[in-house]
Amino acid sequence: MQIVVRVLAVVILALSPLAVPSPASAAPVKCAAGDLTPDGRVFPEPMVSLGFVKFTEFECGMKLLEKTYPNLLQITTVGTSKGGHPVYDVLLTDETVTAPKQKLLIVNSIHGNEPGGREGGLRVLEDLVDPQFEASKPYVQQALDRFVVHFLFPNPDGWVAGDVEPGVFSTASRGNDNGRDLNRQFPVKGWINTSNAPLAEPETKALMPLLSKGGWYLGTDNHGQGADTYGAAGLQIVGQFDFQKSETLARYADAISAAFAEVDVLSTLQAIGASSGQDAGAYHWGTLYDMLGYSASGSMIDFYNTFDGLNGTGYATEVTAGQHVNTATYGGLLTQMWVDSMRAINFTMLKQALVQKRYTFPIGGDVGYVYDPAVVRSSDGTGAKTSADEQETPYAVSRMRFFTDLDTYASRRLTPVNVADVLSGKVPLDRFDSLVLADNPKPGPGTASTWYAKLRTWVEKGGNLVVTDAAAPAIPRIGAVPNSDNLVRSDKKYVGYVDFTDRTHPLAKGLRGVARQTYDSVPIGYAFPPAGENCPNWTIDQAAWEKAGGKTVATNGTGRTAYGELALGKGKVRFLGALLPQPTEEFFHPYGLQNYAVTYTGYTLLQNMLAYDAAGLGGGAAGGSASAPGGARSAPSGALPSTGGFPEVAALGALLIGLSLVRRRVGAARRTR
Repeated sequence: MQIVVRVLAVVILALSPLAVPSPASAAPVKCAAGDLTPDGRVFPEPMVSLGFVKFTEFECGMKLLEKTYPNLLQITTVGTSKGGHPVYDVLLTDETVTAPKQKLLIVNSIHGNEPGGREGGLRVLEDLVDPQFEASKPYVQQALDRFVVHFLFPNPDGWVAGDVEPGVFSTASRGNDNGRDLNRQFPVKGWINTSNAPLAEPETKALMPLLSKGGWYLGTDNHGQGADTYGAAGLQIVGQFDFQKSETLARYADAISAAFAEVDVLSTLQAIGASSGQDAGAYHWGTLYDMLGYSASGSMIDFYNTFDGLNGTGYATEVTAGQHVNTATYGGLLTQMWVDSMRAINFTMLKQALVQKRYTFPIGGDVGYVYDPAVVRSSDGTGAKTSADEQETPYAVSRMRFFTDLDTYASRRLTPVNVADVLSGKVPLDRFDSLVLADNPKPGPGTASTWYAKLRTWVEKGGNLVVTDAAAPAIPRIGAVPNSDNLVRSDKKYVGYVDFTDRTHPLAKGLRGVARQTYDSVPIGYAFPPAGENCPNWTIDQAAWEKAGGKTVATNGTGRTAYGELALGKGKVRFLGALLPQPTEEFFHPYGLQNYAVTYTGYTLLQNMLAYDAAGLGGGAAGGSASAPGGARSAPSGALPSTGGFPEVAALGALLIGLSLVRRRVGAARRTR
């Protein structure tokens, strides 16, 4: 794999002469109205540029744009970097509209050695104020009437470190002048890796007042990765996201996919992938773990998304071959691809911000969930600390919050059910078509044998028992699968996930993106390497499950069923071994914990499991089932601006595909976001 990546890098560098050479008299950036640039832009297109935009060129070009469009663009700074450079926050809004406005965030290259974000961001800024480009379009005018768009350039040190002349070795740095990765510095709720030293750097401290003011809506955080078979990878952030927020992000990702099809080189990648049947294309998306095989603690976009905090709705992107480290030759064609990718992402964000919809979580029949009164509290004295006198942000969390949040958006009410009420006969299970038993087979007091007997009787009458996580032992206890050694097992993994073995089954309906991860680790307190893999993933012996008549839809480990269903009498038992574990206090979490961290795939699988309406049970009509997720979704309209129709983009597309198709994603070998 490493040889292929090196070869691809050499080919990309060799393509740089395809860029149109600039006249000797042309300025690299227009800093005054009379300056000449190759294409007349303040920031020329990469294909006619001789090198990356330098920090000082960015400063003078932005000043010209501010002077030219004073009612739209305002340059501000939030502080000073470790190296003494201003940390810029460029504001974009129609200042003649004085009504209160929400805020949108665009983070440009928090890692200095990933220039695609800033190269695209500064040109997007110009596009959105200059009527020759995007500014005259109605959606831009509407967005700037309603929002203040913050273009944040948080790592000037890393940028300046790479500001060299073409042909000179670049020393662009990932971190700041203190060598610190700024994208691990933020005080997220959940597990914190102490080596990240949150809030230790001046850049992070300077950003906190800006971010903490609130009023945020959509956001995007733009990065670069190694060479991939796709033009870019979208990373859906995971935290305590209710269904509305999770679905908003998924629709955002779908809309970006549509927008990428309008970018010349990326549409070439898409066409080649479609015609060859290979895993290749313009854009694909999933969680960070789905896409790159790891998670993160303390990232800026995670902090932006934190519930009961900033409450933003943010997304991240990695552009292909986007880590420009120690590269002596500027590649205009590759940089053009990054810039056009940033256009697709950021223009889509503005369009999506204008379409704020309420989404419904459709379920079939009447649904109850078994209520667990257990609450994890900071006051219980069991939280992990690094010193005896360390204070924690107060918290009281429970996975039950997931159901109360979901009830807000469900097509039918989700009813909490106490075990004691069922055992006493106060609440008959026949009231429900489906019952969810999440992470505890029998919470609360009462006779276990009576509880399991009632569950079995109800399922045999037609009920749908949905069992998740540590509630898995209930399956043999009700006699659905004969008990045996190692029948039910919990293994510790990096995150909660499943590997699909049958995507045609109704329980797999509606999968979107790169669907694998079902819950995340950090928000609910579970540490990941180098602190070990700690997330509980429950499974059932596949041979025993299938011998009992069960269908395996996904596994987690060889011969272990992680997701599936089996018939019991007239009813069903549906099982998902990784969805909703209780938050843990075992690992360092100084800023508190979140209640749950279900991914968009987790929501989809639960929705499929609840697509059930039993004859003779519940209060609704008997028979039939609710529609499963994944119907047609509309994408924002409007074409992206032309980049000049450079015919060489097809050559780059073919080379990217041809050389990187053999590349396999190995999480341990990929760099950290």
